[in-house]
Amino acid sequence: MTASDRPGNPKAPLTVADLAGVVYSSGKVFDGLSTGRLDTENFLRSGSLEGVASRADLALLEDLRDAAQFVIDRAGHTIDSAFVRAVNATITRSGALHPGQLRTQAQAIGVGTPHGRHTPEAMTEDDLQALLDAATRSSDAQENAIDLFVDLAKAQAFEDGNKRTAVFVANSLLISSGAGVLLTIPVDDNDPSVARTFNDLLARAYIYGERDGVKAMLRSRGLTRLGPGL
Repeated sequence: MTASDRPGNPKAPLTVADLAGVVYSSGKVFDGLSTGRLDTENFLRSGSLEGVASRADLALLEDLRDAAQFVIDRAGHTIDSAFVRAVNATITRSGALHPGQLRTQAQAIGVGTPHGRHTPEAMTEDDLQALLDAATRSSDAQENAIDLFVDLAKAQAFEDGNKRTAVFVANSLLISSGAGVLLTIPVDDNDPSVARTFNDLLARAYIYGERDGVKAMLRSRGLTRLGPGL
């Protein structure tokens, strides 16, 4: 995205702080981030460690910050399998043994859910590309972004960071398209049931193939206007 593409303030370039909602919500819901919203934003704006709750939080925030910068720097880049692997390599740098590398079937990596364990087949590079092509076939960037998130998260293509990778790839599409919105993960600091409901709906997409519920929640509570702040 160029400065002239930015909604509301055409002279201001996009910064990682503009993705604070994406960073905070994905860190909180997917990885138990303990650092608060305001402290997360301050970290992204200035690197301030005040309020960063732990070394684990710091490592997570650094990876998420770098992933945000990565997708900003590559606005307009084709979202292909190599791009997705690069996002995963950035976002799991401090945690995964093989950042950016597709998992193998022998690893039998899956995820536990309230509805049972989800262990999808390992993906080849061609499989991943086919998923991306199918998820982005619509002319509606917002719907494509939601499909990208759900389908990439469900595929569990990598050893670690699959949901985080999915949400940043989805936001790369939104930024590149000039849609003027970002995709955040539904969370309410005053109502834990919001995140629980989202995780349950995502689990149902994993286990039963029921995508409509989680997609509806992302439309109603996940799409936020692009702009400064959280």
